[in-house]
Amino acid sequence: MFCQVCGSPVHPGEEVCRECGAEQEPAAVHSSSVVVELRTGRNEDKMPESKKPRKAASTNQLEPGTLLLDRYLIVKRVGGGGMGSVYQARDKRLADRLCAVKEMIELFADQNQRAKAVEDFKREAEVLAQLEHASIPTVFDYFIEGGRYYLVMRWIGGGDLAEQMRARGGKVDEMTVVRWSIQICDVLHFIHSQSPPIIYRDLKPANLMLDDKSSRVMLVDFGIARIVRPTEKGVTAIGTMGYAPPELFGGKVEPRSDIYSLGATMFHMMTGSDPQDNPLLIFDFSKNPRPRQINPAITAEMEQILIKAVAHKPEERHASALEFGRTLEEHGARLVSRRASNPAARAVGPSAARTSDRKAVESRSPSANHPAPPPPAPDVAPVVPPAPGPVFCGHCGEKIGGDDQFCAHCGSKQIAAAESGVIAALPTAGRITAQLIVLGTTDMVKPFTIEKESVLIGRTDPHTRIFPDIDLTNHDPETKVSRRHAMIYRQGEQFVIEDLGSVNGTIINSPHGGSVRLNARTPRALAGGDEVKVGSTVLKFMVV
Repeated sequence: MFCQVCGSPVHPGEEVCRECGAEQEPAAVHSSSVVVELRTGRNEDKMPESKKPRKAASTNQLEPGTLLLDRYLIVKRVGGGGMGSVYQARDKRLADRLCAVKEMIELFADQNQRAKAVEDFKREAEVLAQLEHASIPTVFDYFIEGGRYYLVMRWIGGGDLAEQMRARGGKVDEMTVVRWSIQICDVLHFIHSQSPPIIYRDLKPANLMLDDKSSRVMLVDFGIARIVRPTEKGVTAIGTMGYAPPELFGGKVEPRSDIYSLGATMFHMMTGSDPQDNPLLIFDFSKNPRPRQINPAITAEMEQILIKAVAHKPEERHASALEFGRTLEEHGARLVSRRASNPAARAVGPSAARTSDRKAVESRSPSANHPAPPPPAPDVAPVVPPAPGPVFCGHCGEKIGGDDQFCAHCGSKQIAAAESGVIAALPTAGRITAQLIVLGTTDMVKPFTIEKESVLIGRTDPHTRIFPDIDLTNHDPETKVSRRHAMIYRQGEQFVIEDLGSVNGTIINSPHGGSVRLNARTPRALAGGDEVKVGSTVLKFMVV
């Protein structure tokens, strides 16, 4: 018998549960489907089940329209394998909300295999139930019905990163991979910081999903995640060949094991070369091509980051997911800066830049037909009027031409620079600056001045050594501002804001273009008078 409150074993005749103290009903009647309360650290106990004779579990998939637990209406099957399926369903008790129902079917002749599968399934429920993070799907329910085990989670509709790779022709650009990997490092740091640490152990593109609503990468399938205690040795070697680090096959696992798997995932996404095709040797770069030899578009800095992440020895990798994430953030900032600062293209336009590049090559290679040009007169300084550079739509944030009157993406009429408060050219007296003014407070708060090339908006955290330029700690009583929430930086003659994958998001309320919620890592130009809502704190952007 089992306690009806906590699910712990109860001996016949006992009136009180020894685990939770709840009074027990004599000869309690169990329904055919039992909801199991999640209990951390009790994997040795058997799971509560129906008292009715167990029927052999059918291998048939659930048909659309099947109702589980008189609550979850199956819509369609969206994935799975030999042990069960994953379905899209609707919760009939909560306004037909979409949810994901993960199923495991008991098809094990060997009792040890059955016990292992049940343990993995139960562990996934227990791990997810105790974790609250923006990149971990929420668990709603967990039950047994008809010899099948079910886990109900929040629906994520954007597909996994393996699908994203296929949709993009087999490879993903470096900036996008950096953006996704920073989010993955954030959630890895979160689970590694648990006490005791949780090691994911099976990081790969198929286990990373992109939320179509928040554009955030979600870590799914915690079935083999392991809570590793400092004294634990001989951990079972489970993972995916090619993505699993060498130490995992020796029964050792630690947080840096997940860093190896993330490095392998990044390598796969940027090169298109699947680590599973050569799982034992692919990262031995003395015998196999380095990342840039496979894809020359990868920067030299990123190649070094990847090589360090997949080092054979854990101590040669990035020390932690937090350090790995910071390295990627710094690299991402360099990529953005390089993209923004192209002097030739910004000064004379693309066609003129190509002509200039050609002439520069000719000047470096003088010949009889093309002698080197004479040096210009010292007092002559020809002035080339700057062509309009790329700017961003004030409504949708997409890149448009500097002289476009309408956005080619959303059709919105663009506000003239003088009208919007953005100065088109630098004044002769010096560089323009901007300010952020805290709204909704009666205190005398000094505006935050933006004078640097880029400023970080967030909350101070001495433990992780995060000290943002615009520190909103004193203006964030509900702690809805992330430590690294958003960044404002100069791009040409504009100020651009970018959400850094914050938990509660960044919203721009523009007097000219309505309200826009920023997608993570998607830059949007700011105009004078825009109100920036960071978490629940509102700032007014002003050009001065």
